[in-house]
Amino acid sequence: MNLLLGLDKGADDYLVKPFSSRELITRIRANIELSLLRRKILFQLCKQEEVKQLLFSITLFGSNINESFLDVAKEIHRRLPCERILIVSNNESKSNKIVTLYEDFESITQNITLNTSPLTEIGNNKSKSQTFTKLKECSNNKPGIDLYSDVYCDNVHKIVSILSVEIRLNNDVWGWIKVHRSPNSIWLESEIELLQQISNQTSLAITCANLLKENTAKEIQLKTAEIANNTISQILANTSHELRTPLNALVGLLSLFEGTNLNTDQKDMLSIISHASDVILLIVNDILDVAKLEAQKLTLANRTFDLLELIEGTIETFGKKASDKKIELILNCDIDILPRYVKSDPERLKQVLSHLLSNAVKFTKKGEIMLTVSMQSREVFDKNEENSICGQMVIKENLLIELRDTGIGIDPEYIQHVWKSFSQGDTSIIKNQDGTGIGLSICKSLVELNGGEIKVKSQLEKGSKFWFTWNVELLSKKFSLETQFNVLSYALRQKRILIIHPIEDVRNAMLKYLKKFEKVDAFDTVDKGISAAKSYKELHDRPAYDIVFIGLYENNEEEVIKTALELRGLSMNSNDLVITFIVFQNNEENELAEKLIEKIGGTTSILCTPITWKKLINQFVLMEKNKNDKSPYTYTNILKRIADYERDTNQNICEDIIGRESKSRTRNITRNKCVLCVVCFVFFY
Repeated sequence: MNLLLGLDKGADDYLVKPFSSRELITRIRANIELSLLRRKILFQLCKQEEVKQLLFSITLFGSNINESFLDVAKEIHRRLPCERILIVSNNESKSNKIVTLYEDFESITQNITLNTSPLTEIGNNKSKSQTFTKLKECSNNKPGIDLYSDVYCDNVHKIVSILSVEIRLNNDVWGWIKVHRSPNSIWLESEIELLQQISNQTSLAITCANLLKENTAKEIQLKTAEIANNTISQILANTSHELRTPLNALVGLLSLFEGTNLNTDQKDMLSIISHASDVILLIVNDILDVAKLEAQKLTLANRTFDLLELIEGTIETFGKKASDKKIELILNCDIDILPRYVKSDPERLKQVLSHLLSNAVKFTKKGEIMLTVSMQSREVFDKNEENSICGQMVIKENLLIELRDTGIGIDPEYIQHVWKSFSQGDTSIIKNQDGTGIGLSICKSLVELNGGEIKVKSQLEKGSKFWFTWNVELLSKKFSLETQFNVLSYALRQKRILIIHPIEDVRNAMLKYLKKFEKVDAFDTVDKGISAAKSYKELHDRPAYDIVFIGLYENNEEEVIKTALELRGLSMNSNDLVITFIVFQNNEENELAEKLIEKIGGTTSILCTPITWKKLINQFVLMEKNKNDKSPYTYTNILKRIADYERDTNQNICEDIIGRESKSRTRNITRNKCVLCVVCFVFFY
């Protein structure tokens, strides 16, 4: 019991009585050796801890690297007996430079170039040469470590012993740490190892300091660029706002001339001014939007609108430009799948569509442009706590809109820059085109603000394909074709339709619109259409078709006339067959269609591209209204039927309570700018 109490009170050992003097002496010697060993272990642990603290402190270099080097030199001097410590940087093109010099009396000199500059010590005005002589390396097999014993050093004018360790950065020699001792000094392995560890940590510290310096410089550059960008955005916003006020007044005054008596030249000049003012106003609005987007001050609205009406109205505004270039502008959509009413920002969706369509028309010389609209399902995480399925993955739908053209395409090297503001492609290609280079930037920003994404694929001289997703909130059941067909009589819905058009995408788009009719056939040549009509009549002894759509171009006039007359000949009553010419919206096609109407006679009409569901419905409605009027569709009769149709109908069949104001503006633009004049009104109304 007493033994345990003694050990608890700090005794290191014990002897059991009786014991001899020899045992006592032996036990005392053993305890002395254990005590010395314990002290050595504790001393080594303290030294290791000090080294760890030193290495850690070296890693925490500040922005002033020269002061940090001085601290390193002081720590080395405190731990290694030496006369002086030098940190020298390696400069291959020039003489090496002493970054830091530390001596017993803290004589410090920084940024002294060897062989060229004197070394000035703090507290001593005397200068002395700091030239290092290349000495023969003593026996040392460790890479990056040099030991020089009893060599003459010019800068101190005496013989010294030198230990030199490399400081390496990215496998290159950045410099050296050099330690001087008196001649014939012995360098312990532990001292060499310590200096090498300090060298390694110094390398890390220099790397961190350089990165910190680079990051600070980049932060300053980014801050400067952000301030400059905000200033430019504010200037653009202020300028755009100031320009919009007089432009709106100008546009308003131009509209007052519409009801005045003007001659042809005055109307042409007024049309040019109106078009130019619209273009300028559009550019100003785009610049204002860019400024708002960059300043993150633009927010999206969320209101109900008719989706199909917006899409058809947007593509219709580019019909005239596409027709002037003889480009087929096609709207491809399954309207029985698209929702009728949705909630989102209709103006911004229309803006994205307009920019993409404008570029497609601008950079397409021939061929076709097709806008495809569909619905896309996606899985999202429901965060609505009031919903019974909160926290689960739910299926939602968004719009997937694709625009494909056969234009000039985009260079693969430039395609990564198409989304940047004020960025344009090869100037040698687009130099004859107007534009500011901000349209696609606005599109990307608006799509991403909505939560969607936009992408592009393109090939030079073959065309481009843009597609984007747009999130919408569904409000009603999906739009049904039956709803629109209810405005037509049952007899009209049982009509058999023939489509003859050389463009496959046009035929496919019309087939989607007309798939609820009893019989719809589509062919790419007139010979196939006539052959099908003859075969049907031979088998059933009655006319094959009641309505025929024929693509009319300048180069197929005679072929169309022959086909129309032959098809009429297959009918029991030639006036019962309704022939509709699909034409571009331009003067040439207008005059050609007028000439063919006079030659063919009977029930003949015109359908202007782009073909939309609204135009088809309106044509069928007008066709049914005038089914008892067998007079040919001459210019005079068309004018009379338009007047009767507008007088008897308070509103358009397809017009809904949502978007009437927008529709009215679109109708006014159509009246002012459509070259086909009243002939096209049959299908615009």
